[in-house]
Amino acid sequence: MTMNVAASIDGKIAPVGGGKVNFGSAEDRALMEELRARADGVVIGGGTLRSEDPPLIIRDPEVRGRRLVTKGKPHPLNITVSTGLPDGLAEMDFFREPETEKLVFTTERASPALRETAGRFARVEVVALDASGRVDLTEVLRGLPRLGVRNLLLEGGGELNFSMLQADLIDEIYLTLCPFAFGGRTAPTPFDGDGLPKERVRKLALRESRVGSKGELFLRYELLREAPTVDASRLFRKGYEIR
Repeated sequence: MTMNVAASIDGKIAPVGGGKVNFGSAEDRALMEELRARADGVVIGGGTLRSEDPPLIIRDPEVRGRRLVTKGKPHPLNITVSTGLPDGLAEMDFFREPETEKLVFTTERASPALRETAGRFARVEVVALDASGRVDLTEVLRGLPRLGVRNLLLEGGGELNFSMLQADLIDEIYLTLCPFAFGGRTAPTPFDGDGLPKERVRKLALRESRVGSKGELFLRYELLREAPTVDASRLFRKGYEIR
């Protein structure tokens, strides 16, 4: 699984209050479209579905045409993962976009009426809850290959990103650092959730980096499968070092 995210230099993916915000350049948008073109499916969480309501499409006609030749369809499968479903989904752009195929993973917590409404626009899969009471992501990913999804692109938000990280399901991360500072202790970040204990933090290796024409820093990291080492700090009393 590939994750793609743009963040401010202070590690925020939106200002305080969230909402539908675009702060990446045209160069960043082009990268996103290329990643979407490579993917069989693009997945977002329920929070992103509610706050941004994005149809996960390729707008560049050249990229769209190239994908049509290589993949047989102009857009990747649009996937959302949500324990429940939002009211008014029949009016949402994600569901009403006519050019995309859609797949919804939800649970029994979503009302039968909302699951039926979603079924008018999308294939709906009801999956089990995990130990934390959320969608069982391992079950979700296990079912994707039979639906033709082998290359999955993760586009947030922070809660779903963290759940995927916690379950060790992410292989690489494309991170665009944008020349903005948002601040805010409650502003969303690339990885929200409860956080990882120090013994389980994920290690990454930088594989690519370049500076864009608008001052953005484009980074690609590989997730390593090795555990970090945690030792007493040699510099700070009662502190520790993670390596």
